Amino acid sequence: MAGKTHEIGAFWRFFASGFRTWDQTAAFFPSSRFLVNALTDHAELREARTILELGTGTGTVTRGILKQARADAEIYSVEIDGKLIESASTSIRDPRLRWIHGSAADLERLLPDHGCAGPVDVVVSSLGMSLLPPELRDAISDAVLRTLAPHGIYIQYAYVHARAMTWSPERGFSRFNIRRYLSPRFGELNRTIIVPNMPPAAVYTCREPRAPLTAGA
Repeated sequence: MAGKTHEIGAFWRFFASGFRTWDQTAAFFPSSRFLVNALTDHAELREARTILELGTGTGTVTRGILKQARADAEIYSVEIDGKLIESASTSIRDPRLRWIHGSAADLERLLPDHGCAGPVDVVVSSLGMSLLPPELRDAISDAVLRTLAPHGIYIQYAYVHARAMTWSPERGFSRFNIRRYLSPRFGELNRTIIVPNMPPAAVYTCREPRAPLTAGA
């Protein structure tokens, strides 16, 4: 009963976070089990020694990663919202998991500070890339490319409607094509559409990471 109560509380914290920091959260509802499966059911993730999650949220995807990951994997979960990571770390206990409170743009500082000595094998991202300010989006992408091993994979989802329209309190209406954004950064992209999710989403599995695009990165 206590676990169920905590899940309901975590849901409402995520929902409230959507209102409080919409550009950061980009969602009102946690990922469905179908979306979680699409993000975590990968051979590379099951074989990975080092896994990085971006955007812990309520820990829904974190749990999926833990189910798939090997027993000796090191898993780092980064979340900028202090209330969300506090909630997730209270309900999820696993010796493989390190919680990191901070921005994904600062990976090169945060990961070594938490014991990650080398490149990571898999990055699973739930960040709302379509609503991030362009300069922050680029900074995060550059940090990921510098952090990811040459053989590594990057898994990112985006809501399908973002290609037609997104809305930001700061920047108003816009469009964001995640495939067009990721294509120059990776040699191989594969897309899976997840209809049973609120709202429907597309999962991009990206391989063959390239050098960061930002000048001076």
